[in-house]
Amino acid sequence: MVKNRLRKNSLFFKIMCAVVIGVVCISVSISGVIINMSRDIFEKSYIDSQQKIIERVYENLYNFHKHSVETINSINSNGAVRLFFSDESLDYKESISNIYNMKTHIKSLYKEKKYNYELLIVGLNGKKYLNGAILNVEPMNLLEMDISKKALEEKDMILYQFLDKGFTSTTQNDSLVIITKALTLNNGDPYGIAYLMVREKEFQGIYDYFSPNLNNVYILNKDNKIISSNDNRTLGSRNEIFEDDIKKLITNNKLSTIYKNLGNINFVQRSPDSNLVLCGVININDAIKEVYDIRKIILICFFITLIILIIIYIIVKQVTRPLYMLIEKMSTLRSNKFNEYVEINEVSGISEIEELSTTYNFMIKDINSYIKELVKIQKEKRKAEISALQMQINPHYVFNTLSSIKWLIWQGNKDKSIEVIDSFILLLRNTISKTDEFITIKDEIDNLKHYVLINNTRYGDKIDVQYFIMPNCYDYLVPKLILQPFIENSFFHGFPSGEEGRIEIFIKEENDNVNIRIIDNGVGIEQEKLEDMQMIKKSSSKGLSGIGINNVNDRIKLIYGNDYGIEIRSKLGKGTEIVISLPKQLEK
Repeated sequence: MVKNRLRKNSLFFKIMCAVVIGVVCISVSISGVIINMSRDIFEKSYIDSQQKIIERVYENLYNFHKHSVETINSINSNGAVRLFFSDESLDYKESISNIYNMKTHIKSLYKEKKYNYELLIVGLNGKKYLNGAILNVEPMNLLEMDISKKALEEKDMILYQFLDKGFTSTTQNDSLVIITKALTLNNGDPYGIAYLMVREKEFQGIYDYFSPNLNNVYILNKDNKIISSNDNRTLGSRNEIFEDDIKKLITNNKLSTIYKNLGNINFVQRSPDSNLVLCGVININDAIKEVYDIRKIILICFFITLIILIIIYIIVKQVTRPLYMLIEKMSTLRSNKFNEYVEINEVSGISEIEELSTTYNFMIKDINSYIKELVKIQKEKRKAEISALQMQINPHYVFNTLSSIKWLIWQGNKDKSIEVIDSFILLLRNTISKTDEFITIKDEIDNLKHYVLINNTRYGDKIDVQYFIMPNCYDYLVPKLILQPFIENSFFHGFPSGEEGRIEIFIKEENDNVNIRIIDNGVGIEQEKLEDMQMIKKSSSKGLSGIGINNVNDRIKLIYGNDYGIEIRSKLGKGTEIVISLPKQLEK
């Protein structure tokens, strides 16, 4: 029986080969005649159509450049931006107000932005502004890069440049098109540089609807270097193919040219406003294959093809039906469905497929057992890690609070001691005695106020703590004891000599996240120590409070993932800023 099937299959294979070859020969012959007859007409109409498309791409480039110019000019003309990056004489309150005004202005630009880019501003004074990301290089080192030097050298121009890898946390793995412009004062002196960073793949959106018809498309800057192309191998290199064409356009004061060259259509379109040049090569043969109407050919071959398809359909369906049923079951694994077993009676008829189906069912059974065990182990591990982290923080917290109460009793202040003890009781009730992993921001702030009361009593109300919380943030959930370690650090390390000071707590929404900032005007942190603290996972240091910073950061990453955590910013003698990023989470 197997031999008979093999004979039938062999005969079927030979017949199919003969039929397919015949159909291909007929189709090729007819297509050749039609294409040769209409090629000239097609080329002319195609060139005309491509010219219109090129004009659309040029318009897109112009609009992009116009938006970039407007964005950079708006930044350069803003007084708050100039003060932040050029004036060092502002006091603390003026500085805070100016920073707020600057960020408000820049955020207004983001609301109106039409293109997906990241904005970075670096001042010659070493200050920076970067929204929603981390700068991976020091600002002063960035100013020493070629892209920055060119911007300062040609301070009156907006420059388009290419980088293999970005220098921010969100672009470090991406190729970038960077638009740079020196920011200048009224007298023309530069005080900083604005960087508009666009991922090269996203920049291709300007012409991507056009590029499928092309063999190659290039966007060149004023230095004739390729900043964007559908051929990634050429990015960042100098293009010499169109250099003569560009020179002729400039000499003749023309904006574009399109011509045939060795079976291809070459086009060059320059933009004097942006100093960008759009170039490309269209393979005419490929274009004909892509857009040519083959309906007549289909009509001629329809009846022959129909008969062949019917025969193929009947035979292949019977032979391959069990195999496709098995593939369908196996494809469910991509959707993490591990309960789709194959019914052996549904794939009967071919012994090899029956054996394969049986083996597949055994594999699914083993995978299900393994996954259930793995999920159980991971849940238990996460629960144990979180509990351990909380137990690290709580004893430390209680120890410092009891020290404060002890000091009050030693002073003999009965009324104040009772008030502090009441606060301490509430703290114990809301933190250690409750096993909830999460509490609302309102409860966390209430607990924090109790702790601040104890410490202010101890320090004689020398440290003023202010709270600036958006009303809609109070009901969001956060991990318990997430703020206290940082307030403790500010009290004991930010103001070590008992001098007067100020701590400000800002909590607000940012898209799908909750942003918490804790700012003090204390002594700050030495740069070397700050760098160690910013490498929390790699450093053996335990942070300012001994265990607080590491554990808070570990808890956040354990619960929410590596996209969230804490960031420490500080300048010696200026103060310290702690930024905590969390996702928005409401009580279920």
